[in-house]
Amino acid sequence: MICPRCGFAEPGPVECPRCGVVFAKLDRPVRLARPQPEPPSERKRFSWLDGVLLLAFVAAVAVVVLRWTRPPVPAAPVTAARGPREAARAPSPAAAPSAPTSSPESAPQPPESPAPANAGAPVEDVPPRPVVLADARGVALPSEDAATYRSLVDAVVARTEMEPTHVAEAEALLDRNPAVPELARLAEAVFELAAQQASRRGRQADAARYRERAVEVQPESRGAWLRLVGGHVANGDWREAEQAARRGLSALPDESALHLALARALEQEGRDEEAADVLRRRLAIRADPAARAELERLEKELRSVAGLARRASAHFDIRFEGGVDATLGNALLKVLEEKYSMLARTLDCEPDRTIPVVLLPDETFRTATSAPAWAGAFYSHGDGRIRVRTRDLGAGFVPVDLERTLTHELTHAFIHARTGGAIPDDVNEGLAQYLSGRRLGYKLDPARAAVRDGRMKVDDFYDSALSFVEYLLDRYRQAGLNDLLKYAGETGNADLAFRRAFHQSYEETRAEWLKQLQ
Repeated sequence: MICPRCGFAEPGPVECPRCGVVFAKLDRPVRLARPQPEPPSERKRFSWLDGVLLLAFVAAVAVVVLRWTRPPVPAAPVTAARGPREAARAPSPAAAPSAPTSSPESAPQPPESPAPANAGAPVEDVPPRPVVLADARGVALPSEDAATYRSLVDAVVARTEMEPTHVAEAEALLDRNPAVPELARLAEAVFELAAQQASRRGRQADAARYRERAVEVQPESRGAWLRLVGGHVANGDWREAEQAARRGLSALPDESALHLALARALEQEGRDEEAADVLRRRLAIRADPAARAELERLEKELRSVAGLARRASAHFDIRFEGGVDATLGNALLKVLEEKYSMLARTLDCEPDRTIPVVLLPDETFRTATSAPAWAGAFYSHGDGRIRVRTRDLGAGFVPVDLERTLTHELTHAFIHARTGGAIPDDVNEGLAQYLSGRRLGYKLDPARAAVRDGRMKVDDFYDSALSFVEYLLDRYRQAGLNDLLKYAGETGNADLAFRRAFHQSYEETRAEWLKQLQ
């Protein structure tokens, strides 16, 4: 068979391993390749180059033999497993300067308020210490087990693909030698590497299972607990993250990062007061600058919503200034649910948890969010909340501009739920503008899409983002954009998502868009 896109022979039944094209999406059928005659074989003489290569091989074998027959030396630490940040997704290609992710009309998202180091940091940003493994010559094991230990250490250090046999060998070693602490650390490293590899393949349940096993064999390992919690956080499983953090604190009650992780999980579940209580109890026992900074941020948030009315629906938990005005609350929920249904149909996905929406009076919005003067709304990746600045809301009436603002920020929430943030800013922002009803209406001047010294004018960024997304929709339709978002979430890598969805890199796609603007 021959790939119709790149001409590669024997491409396989589903997709081509060379260019990645999926045959089911092509109009042209895959052609049968004509068998090529094999060239006549010639007997090759032994040359001087072959002799040199043979001598080099013999020397390498001798070095390996000498290495493992030397007398025992003190155990040397071997860093065998990386923290969860190593397994995290690769950074998305820079789409534009660091610009807020909202449209000018609907109030672009301001940068998050600055905070002290580690204040409110996601648990995956608090890297656990790497697992350190001892050289086999420093571990008292029977000879056969020592060979297996050495083989597994080498596999972990080399980050070899963890097969079920590796996991089974680590388990068997630990079962046969339960009193050897190095084997528990080895098992932890093997499980974590297997979890990282399973996560990259989209097998999140397997990754969680490996990390659960790691905390079983190493219940006093800070790193094992943080990796377990961090895995749930990366998947947006906040209830599981909460439970894992509580279990971790039962084993390590003085671990600051686990207190912060528990508080963050509770905040993501909309339980701000409980999150604040966790931090207050922590500070009552020990001075903790990170917990203090996080508590101050949470208390500021609680003050900003004090006195606001609250309504809830199947997909939203809203707070707004309106006293006991049920009419206004119902109108807001109706608009949000309508926009939710529209986005779910269009993007072919749904967030897996309730979305908090906070409508703040003008003065409170500016003081509570530290947003720039021109911002009127933003979606926060940090706590998953939509915050909107409102003015003079009437009973039972939602203005058209507020509808568009809510749709825009709700689109950001959908995109983040689908991709985990692994999407370029211009795609994120352009799609939010497009789905909230904005159209560019003219051909963009290519000079406005240029980034100079890492900066762009705000209007230029938003207009170029919308132009880029309009180009993508015209060429690939909404189904192509949905594939891009799906692949971004599966791989955690924006450039790889572009290659899978459009068979070219992000930069190549942008170059084509810029070329057609000429």
